[in-house]
Amino acid sequence: MNIGSRPAKRRPSGGIETLRAIPWIFAWTQTRFHLPVWLGFGAAFKTVIQKNSKNLSMLREMYNQWPFFRVTIDLVEMVFAKGDPEIAALNDRLLVSKDLWPFGDQLRNKYEETKKLLLQVILKNLQHFIVLSYEARTLHFRQHILYSTHISDIDETRTTLVRHSVKYPI
Repeated sequence: MNIGSRPAKRRPSGGIETLRAIPWIFAWTQTRFHLPVWLGFGAAFKTVIQKNSKNLSMLREMYNQWPFFRVTIDLVEMVFAKGDPEIAALNDRLLVSKDLWPFGDQLRNKYEETKKLLLQVILKNLQHFIVLSYEARTLHFRQHILYSTHISDIDETRTTLVRHSVKYPI
């Protein structure tokens, strides 16, 4: 069934390399891992910071003074807020062969490393979280818990159904 305006692949007979960007991103979004968004940021930050420790302050200055850089980093931060490596691990356990599990572990380690490096870059700008009122923080926390609980249940159900459909095709 064709859901979108274009087919998912550029060539129907092609493999994953012919997959268009939208289904590729959608697939990573479903796994709650968002790999195409953040992969590479951590390596770039790590390389720049290891080259010269003063580069961390330069990155912070760029974040404070360059609107494009700030928006880009803020979007990556938002992706980390939406991400859930545990759901990605569940997908690995249920849908991926065991010999690829170490690769998933490596990617989840890179995810955590990238998140830590991102927070180092924006560290001085996290003060606004402290200023938030108790009520606002409580409301945000409640909304996050409700959202995460329902989405996690849906993710687990989706993963189980995908596993079942692969095991028992129609």
